[in-house]
Parts: sequence; C-alpha cells; structure tokens
Amino acid sequence: MKKVIFALLFLSISAFSFSQNRNFRMVKPYKWMLGVYWNNVIDDGYGSKHLLNPEKSWNLPVYPSAINLDIYLMKGMSIDFVGSVNNYKLGKTVDKDTTVYGQFFSLDAHFKYSLGYIMDQQWFDPFFFAGVGYTGREAISPKSMIGGTFGAGFNLMLIGGLGVQFRASGNMGFSSGDSSYGHAHFGLVYKVQDLDKKKSKSFTKRKYQWGFKTPRYKKPRSRKM
Repeated sequence: MKKVIFALLFLSISAFSFSQNRNFRMVKPYKWMLGVYWNNVIDDGYGSKHLLNPEKSWNLPVYPSAINLDIYLMKGMSIDFVGSVNNYKLGKTVDKDTTVYGQFFSLDAHFKYSLGYIMDQQWFDPFFFAGVGYTGREAISPKSMIGGTFGAGFNLMLIGGLGVQFRASGNMGFSSGDSSYGHAHFGLVYKVQDLDKKKSKSFTKRKYQWGFKTPRYKKPRSRKM
C-alpha cells in the first residue's frame, strides 16, 4: 500500500512540474474527457445522517458500473453526461425500509465549471456542476423520477491524459412525492486532446526562409595584366 501511495505522489508531483511550463488559459486542455467509475448510491431516506455507514446505507457495486462523457466548451466550461447502473440489495436501508430491493439506473446532464482554469493549471482540477437527470428505481415508488442534480468533485491527473476523479452529488425530484438521494462516483478519466489543431504549413517558417534570403555575391578577382 505504501508503494502505491508513493507512486501516486511521484506521478502527481511530476504532472505538477510539467504543468508549470504551460499556460492553460491559452490552450484548450482537452476536447473530450472519458470516464469509467464505481458509483455509490445512498438512498436510505435519512438525508445526510448515515453518509458514513457503508454496511446499511451504501449501495456500491463490486465492479465499475458508470460512464462519463465531458465535452469541453471554453474557459473552464463544459457539458457533462453521466450514466450509472446500480443494484439495491435486500437488507440495505432504502427509503427507511430494509425489505425492498431492485435495480437502479440514472442518466444525468450537467453544466460543469473547472476551477483549474482560474488556477492556471490542470494537475489538480476542482470543479462543480449542476443539471437535470432521470432516475429509475425498482425499489421505490414512484419508480421513475426527473429532478435536479448538483455537486462538486476534482480531477487528479497522473501522467499524460490519464487521471483519477471523485465527485459527489445530491439528486432531488421535481415532484413532491419523489425521494431524494445522494450519489458518489470515483474512477479513472482520460482527456482526449484536440486533434483538429494541425501544425501550420506557412512558408514563413525558418526552414523555408531560403527563398527570401539576400543573395551573396563574391567579389570578382582582379585579373593581372
């Protein structure tokens, strides 16, 4: 475990050192960002009282079961889509009941703002987001909910475009009978650079300056009579 922590610290410091040589306000930090996450749903009906009670309130699958697509716009702003699948197991507290179970599905769309733009670096990138989403829950009535989502998180870039992300959000239904819940995601992200930016082929580059050089003429030798 100590070796893993040391490796993460080393990669983070290396990424920080690299980031100091770039002006991130002058370039687009990424075009798309793709993510694969674990997701944890807290839907016990008690608000934030049992956030740290994994045995009774956490619904956390063994394998990653959420995906993310982040489309960068400009100046730290992006559009963010997250799809998640989960499973409420019998015995977990769901809406103050331990006798219900079933599948969970959510699809959310957010407006996201990255504070890394203001901080002029990307190795540690806090962000916040807000949007709307659809939730389907077999264990709760009504089974379908459309509501608002809001939350915050951060990216920690390790090497190249690869990093880790953690985010947490609150999801509240628009109808009076809807049950609110908390949702956390953590996993790997990869930033896809803007491949449309090609190198300029201008003939004003140094290697093409031969066509514009002033010709040099050797002074003619005087002939002896």
